[in-house]
Amino acid sequence: MADNDTDTDTESSSSQPEGAVAALEHPGQEIEKLAEEHLAPGVTHGAPGLLPGEVMPHPSPFKYVMIAVVLVLVTAAEVWVSYLEDVLSNGVIITLLLVFGLLKFAMVAAWYMHLRTDQPIFRRFFVLGAVAAILLYLVVLLTLHVFE
Repeated sequence: MADNDTDTDTESSSSQPEGAVAALEHPGQEIEKLAEEHLAPGVTHGAPGLLPGEVMPHPSPFKYVMIAVVLVLVTAAEVWVSYLEDVLSNGVIITLLLVFGLLKFAMVAAWYMHLRTDQPIFRRFFVLGAVAAILLYLVVLLTLHVFE
């Protein structure tokens, strides 16, 4: 008899309309429908054969090795510039080192962190966070009167 009671409970719980259950499972469904109607298909749906959020396939292993070689060459240029204390002023050396560092940072973020193959929104959030961190650092330095 107990088995019959559980069957009845299961049947009564499954007799609810599917729309009500679907609404409970996914409350943002209406927003997604509006987004799909108003945004381009490339923004709301992944590219075929790619992971969600990707807009182009990942580079080949050879391309990764070539980027690593470029990073090694830029690092060698940084070391070479750091030994030019007698030839260049400290301001020029610091500027060159900052440019090289920014170049390496951008290459690593674009290629190894796959920001190059992801949707532009991910890149925008990443750049926004980096700019906010730099601005916060500058505000702290200005508050501490470091530049005076």
